Order: sequence, then C-alpha cells, then structure tokens
Amino acid sequence: MTVTLLSDAAQVGTAVVAEKKVKKPIRQAVGGIVIDTKTNKALMLSSRKEEGAYRLPRGNCDENETPEQAVVRVLHDEAGVKVETLGSRVGTYTEANKKGKIVGHHWIFEVTDHVLLDSWPALDRKRVWLTFEEAIAACADRHISRLALNNSTLRQ
Repeated sequence: MTVTLLSDAAQVGTAVVAEKKVKKPIRQAVGGIVIDTKTNKALMLSSRKEEGAYRLPRGNCDENETPEQAVVRVLHDEAGVKVETLGSRVGTYTEANKKGKIVGHHWIFEVTDHVLLDSWPALDRKRVWLTFEEAIAACADRHISRLALNNSTLRQ
C-alpha cells in the first residue's frame, strides 16, 4: 500500500509540473474624450466601481476590431454617443505591470462631432459634462486618462 501511495503522489506531482501557466493576452483598449465644443466640456460617466467618481468612456477592443471601430462602438454602448466623425487620436499608451511586463495597449480618441442618444445599452451610467480642470481632478488616479486629457484640445 505504501508503494501505491508514493506512486499516486508521484503522478500528482508530475501532473502539476506538466501544467503550463497560461499567458494572459495583452489587453487592447480604447477610450474617448467626447467634447461639447459650445461649452468646452468633456463627457464623463459615473463609475461602476466607485460611487461618486466619474471616468472617461472606455472599453476593450473586440477580436478583429480596429481601435477606430472599437471606440465608435464603446462610445455608443457605454455613453450613448453616436459618433458622426471620429476625431484625432490624442494618444497611444502602453501599460506595464510593476515588473515592467506589457499588459495593455490603449488608444484614446477625441470626438467633437457627435449626437447624444436618449437610450443606450449602459443607460444605468450617469453622464456629466466637466471642464478640463474638473475632468483632470476626476481622473487623479487614472494616469492614462490624465495624459490623454492633457493632449486633447479640451486643454486649450
């Protein structure tokens, strides 16, 4: 019986060694800085995770979707914004973890030609218009969002 237990233990040990750590794919994400040119304010959404916090609309790219296609979809689904004309890309950012390993690529676009919809998939999220200073303050803990806002025409 002792031999059987050792044999079982050896098989379990072999199985553990044989398992490979599955690599996480690098995140491909987009975001939008939707600007009301009449008031020079940016559209932000209530955070799903933090009550009272506001975030730029953002989301992941779907498979086989370009960043340009993804941001149009994300702005519709998350913020109820129909993009008439996609503006310039205000930044392409690479995200790394604490060890320096790349974990994400982010493309942020500016949109000034848009229509706000009355109904959209994430209707539970509140939309607010913030000045540049207010948007920067709302993104105090979001490095990529702050960089993008600083590169946008909203800053002018």
